[in-house]
Amino acid sequence: MIIKPGIGIDQLKFGMSQNEVIQLLGEPTRILVDDGDKDKNPVFQYNLLRLRLSFYREDDIRLGYIRTTNPRAQFQHNEIIGTPIEDAIKAFGHPKSSWEEDLYFSFNSYFNETIWTVLHEEYGLVTNIELGYLFDKKGENPIWPE
Repeated sequence: MIIKPGIGIDQLKFGMSQNEVIQLLGEPTRILVDDGDKDKNPVFQYNLLRLRLSFYREDDIRLGYIRTTNPRAQFQHNEIIGTPIEDAIKAFGHPKSSWEEDLYFSFNSYFNETIWTVLHEEYGLVTNIELGYLFDKKGENPIWPE
């Protein structure tokens, strides 16, 4: 699984429709909808891939967010899941100071807005990667990959 910040993972690209994703990956294991989500955005879960894909109604139900815990997820030939957080941050090529750190009760979260990537860390190791699509310089319009 190749991580492509601002683009997606492997052949998955931000902006894809639900049907395009199903053609690529098959039917999801589950389709989730968060009760607290007023827009009722669908989330496709693929258990074998350890992947969750969020589609946003405000963006014509396009793929807008990817979460994975897949240990094969890598960025520039560096595996990320299970890697010490310092090594994972270094692999993305942005200084640690460019990552916003939030400390929670049982995990830490590191967010880099430039590449819209979140790394969750527990016990010093990355456990989860989240990717989102990018926005124009004004932060108003999505930049969909081609």
